[in-house]
Formats: sequence, structure tokens, C-alpha cells
Amino acid sequence: MVRTSLSSRMGRRMAVALALCSFLPLATLALSTPLHAPLAAVLSAAACTAAAASYLMWCYGPALRAARESIVGLEQRRFASPLAIGKDEPRELLEALASCASALEERLRTIETLEEIDHLLLGSTGVEPVLEAMLSRVRALTHCHGVGIALRDGDARGRGRVYVAAAGLDDLPVSRVALDVDMMAKLAGSPQGLTVARFEDGRHSFLQPLRDAGAEIFWVWPVIVSERVEAILALGFTGADAVGEHVARFGSAFATRLAVAVGRLAREERLFRQAHFDPLTALPNRLLFRERLTEQLAKASAGSARGALLYIDLDHFKRVNDSFGHAVGDQVLTVIAQRLSACIKESDLIARLGGDEFAVVLQQVADSAAASAIAMRIAESLEAPVVLGMHEHHVSASVGVTLFPADGASIDELVRNADSAMYRAKELGRGRFMIFDRGSMSTLPSPASSTGLHRALRKREFSLFYQPQFAVNDGALAGVEALLRWHSPREGLRQPEEFVPAAEESGLIVDIGGWVLDAACAQLGIWRERGIVPPRLSVNVCAQQLEDTEFARAVRRALDKYALPADLLELEVTYAALEADASSTSLARLVQLGVCLALDDFNAEQPGAGELKHLPVSVVKLDRALLRDVPHHGESCALVEASIRMAHALGKRIVAKGIERIEQLDYLRARHCDVAQGFYLARPLAAGALMDLLLARAGGAAGEATAREAG
Repeated sequence: MVRTSLSSRMGRRMAVALALCSFLPLATLALSTPLHAPLAAVLSAAACTAAAASYLMWCYGPALRAARESIVGLEQRRFASPLAIGKDEPRELLEALASCASALEERLRTIETLEEIDHLLLGSTGVEPVLEAMLSRVRALTHCHGVGIALRDGDARGRGRVYVAAAGLDDLPVSRVALDVDMMAKLAGSPQGLTVARFEDGRHSFLQPLRDAGAEIFWVWPVIVSERVEAILALGFTGADAVGEHVARFGSAFATRLAVAVGRLAREERLFRQAHFDPLTALPNRLLFRERLTEQLAKASAGSARGALLYIDLDHFKRVNDSFGHAVGDQVLTVIAQRLSACIKESDLIARLGGDEFAVVLQQVADSAAASAIAMRIAESLEAPVVLGMHEHHVSASVGVTLFPADGASIDELVRNADSAMYRAKELGRGRFMIFDRGSMSTLPSPASSTGLHRALRKREFSLFYQPQFAVNDGALAGVEALLRWHSPREGLRQPEEFVPAAEESGLIVDIGGWVLDAACAQLGIWRERGIVPPRLSVNVCAQQLEDTEFARAVRRALDKYALPADLLELEVTYAALEADASSTSLARLVQLGVCLALDDFNAEQPGAGELKHLPVSVVKLDRALLRDVPHHGESCALVEASIRMAHALGKRIVAKGIERIEQLDYLRARHCDVAQGFYLARPLAAGALMDLLLARAGGAAGEATAREAG
């Protein structure tokens, strides 16, 4: 409209000037004498033209020059508004140009401010460290009374932290508020922003700090990351007249940039946590533990700090997993992690190294007494049972303590020292702590003790071998027995009699037995999938396992885990374990489950042999000592024959083990023994070698069946 009016008025002025230039020469020619008329007309026209030009220059010259200078200034990023000189069209032109220059300056300032904010966000490891610089820029650009950013609190669900920059505030105060669920949902559906003219307590809690600073009208934008409101940008004004149109544009642009930055930082934080924190307990993992311990060792080497490393291993935690499943075990670990965290200061570090192992790095430890106090606190805190539902889970901890730099200056040395002290604590009864002492650690028991067994179980040094069992009458495969072996890095392959007594004495036999059961069932499941499953797999079970009332449930869980029918599994137990009152519950449940029970090391002469008919076993395994002198020793032969007759009379299947000579096998065949095993028939085989044997026998059986069908 201004442009049209300006053009029409300038056109009228030009028309007037042209009319003067045309009319005056004609008038002069009419009034002049005939002789001098042409010359007078020419002179008159020139004079009129000059007058018209002077008139136009007087009207438009200064304004055009001012306009030109302003345009040149814009090119050089000078936004000084030209003086509104002249009148009518020139003045209106300069006023329009001044308005344009002001708008361009405002937009350029907005772009530059957003660029500065981008640099701040990109150069920072988080939003909060640069909030003060960002908020001051936002406030200066929008001319608002105050600006605030509410960040969702990742550690407290439904709460947020509000940072405010406002008139009259020198620092950047932070307030913790509860975020209204309905308001957050409304913001999530309003990415373009919304205005709040009437403040409501609770619903607008994130605006309370701005309101306290004097703001009355608010413009709010959600910062949305992955369809979730992660932050809220709010501008506060003292009145509606103070809100300009540029506020909406700038607020949306800033909220978009903040969303990109928050999303980037959230991804980086997520990747960092995935790499450095345990997903179950949210504690630092082994990687972050080593990084933080390295930092503390560097400070200790510089003489500025002393500290301690505590190595924590839970006692009998495997019983929880075996009896109740890994889901319950995970819940127990989470509770334990919380208890451990409550035992130390915020400046100290607690990490989960894996499984049931934890480590604590203590800072500023004056002496071993200070470290001992914390270690005792940890051991005592874990003595209380973990109650989940209707069950109480008792899990204690053995703690090894070593000081730095006194006991070592490298991570590996410290970990080794703390590990040795922890195993020493287990040797002394578990549920306690030990301070590393170089002299006492050198007198640790041999690797065949529980110290070496703990390490062997943790480092997977155990393995299973499988010895085939054959039917005495026709040589058919009747089953296999799983036999435990320890691959010691120092002594090589070790037999059960070399380490099982120490395992039973320390109680570790329960953990080892649980591993054997799971490993054996896993292998049986593999054979079953290949269609070469043996008729039965026999596994030895100790008295301590049977005393656990949850043992039958652990067996059932292993069978279900590998999709095995119960009658494929045979559990070998001793007479003492069968007779113990503490075993009765587990035995009854195992029989109900359908698992086959076998009495190991039976001898018809042993005390209590007459009670065989009352025992819930279907298989009797002869004591190998009876067969050593068969068939050359009359008394041994009589005991073997009596044992076989007794077992058969009671409807039990008899298995002879330790067969090393053909004479022994011939003697057993003549006495109608059912099954035999021993070195003469087959040595214990690794799983792969036994699989080859099973495949060969399966192939032979298939060939014989084909031949019979063809015949």
C-alpha cells in the first residue's frame, strides 16, 4: 500500500514537471515577436527544464542519497537507520528502509545468537555446564523478563531441575520440581509451543521459579527427543504487550537446537553407560573400575592420596540361581548392590566385576583400621537375609582388603593381593574379611584346597568326562556316567579324589555339584537333539546338595531348561546321604519328579545293607573294592554274589564298576549282573569322543535294522 501510494505521488510530480517543460516554451513562443520566436522558445525550454530538474532534486535528492548510504551500510552489515528527511514520498521511503534495516539487524542477531548457542552445545559434554551462557543470550535476544529451562531428572522419575536467568538474579539458581503428568502429555502434543496466561500451582510447577522472579505471562516450548519431552524452554514476560512476534520464531528455533543437543548427549550417555556400567545393578563395570583405580593409583604415586581396594565375593550365591532361577538371583544381586552402595561414601567407587564379584575403591584411607571398619560394615550388611516374596535368601560375603600404594602400585598387583586375601577369608569360614599380608599369604593352602577350587570354578577349569556303561549279557550301551575332572594350570588334570574332600569340607561341593548337574544336562540335551542320546546319564550327588530343600527344584529346572525327560537322568547317592534326615525332603521330591536314584558303593556286608528294601533307589552300584580280587578271592566273590542276589531279589538293577580284566566281566556275566563299566570296557571319554562313539553305534544299529527289514 505504501509502495503504491509512493509511486502514484511521484508520478504526479513528474507529470507536473514535464507539463511545465512543455507549456512554458509554447507560451513564450506565442508572446514573442515573429523574428525572435524560435530562439526565445529554445531558451525558455532550457530554463524550464533546469527549473524542473532543480525542483526534482530539491524534492528527492537528499532522500535518495540517504537511502543509498543506508543500502550500502546494509551490505557492510551496518544497520543504522537513515534520518527521515524530506516529506511525502522521500520520507516514507526512508522510514520503510529504516524499518527494513531494523528487521534485518534483528534477524542477523538471532542467527548469530543461535550459532553461538550451537557452538556452546557442540563444545560441551552436557547441557548444564553451558546453561548460564545460553540463557543470558536468549534473554538478551528476546527481551524477556526471564528465561528458564527445565531438564527431566534421569535419577528421579517424574521430577525435573529448573534453571532460571531473570532480571535481578546474579547467579543461575536451580530448583527441583515435580513435573505434572498431564502437562507433560500436553506439551508432547504441542511441539510448536504454547502460551500460559494463567499460572496454576502443580500443573505449571516448572514455571514457578520464573513466576517468583516476577514474570506473569509465559511462552513455553517442549524439547522433544525420541517422542519424549526431555526438557522445557520457558520465556517469562511482565505483560502481554512485551511479547513480540519474533519470540515465537526464536523460541521454536532454540527448542529445536536444544532437542538435537539433548538427543546427542543422551545417545553419548547411553553408549557410555553401556560400555562402563553393569546393566543389572547400574554399578560401574570392570572397565570403569580399572579406569578409576588407575586414576587413584596415579594420585597415590604422586603422594597426594592413599586408598584401599576391597575385593568382594558372595558365598554360596550359586545356590540361589540353582534353586530359584536366574531371575531371582538377579533380584538378589540388585538388593546386594544397594546394600554395598550404602556402606561407602559417594566419593568412593563400587563396581560389579561380573557374576557375584564386586570391588570397592576407597579414597583417602588413613590406615588399615579405617579400611577394616568399612570391610566389616560390608560383611555385616550382607549377613541379613534378602527377603523376596515368601522366601529368605541367605548370602554372605568374603572380603579381601589391600592398601595402596603400600601393597602395590599397579592394578594387577593390587587385584591379585585383594583376591588372595578374599580367598583367605573363605578359608577361615566365609562371611568375613581379611587384610592382605604378604607374609601370611605365602602360607596359603595348596591348590587342592578350597582356595584353588574357588578359582577353578570361577575360571571354568572343571570339565566332565563320560564313561560308557554296557549291558553284561549282550554288550549294548546301557548308559554313561559323568565324571568330574579339574584341569589345574599348575598340576594339570586332577582326579576327583584329589580335590573333592577339600570341596566337601569347605562347602564348595554344593557349587561344584550344581555346575556338574547343569553341564551334564546340557550335554545330554545336545545328544538328544542329534538323535544319539544314551539310555541314561548318571551324575553323582553329595549329601550337602540333598540337604538343600530346593535341590529337587534345581533338578527340575535343569531338565526343563534342556527339554529332557526325567527318566534319562540318574542321580548317584551314598548310603549315608540316603539315611540322613535332612535329605528326606529332597529324595521324596526327586522320586516324585521321576528321576532315577542309584545307591553308590553298595556292599552286602556293610552296616544297614538290610535296609536296602526301604531305600527309594532303583539301581545299586557295587563298591569297586569288592571287585578288585574277583574271581581269585573267595570272600570277595561271595560278597559280590550276595550283593547281586540281594539287589535282584528287591527288584533293583545292579551295576558293577571298576572292571579292568576280562575274568571279572566273565564272573559277573555268570552271576547275571546287569551292567558293567570300567577301563577294560571303555575309559572315560571327553564329550566329543563319546559323541563319535554314540554316532558309530547309532549308525551300526541303523544298518542292522535295515538288514533285518531286507531279510
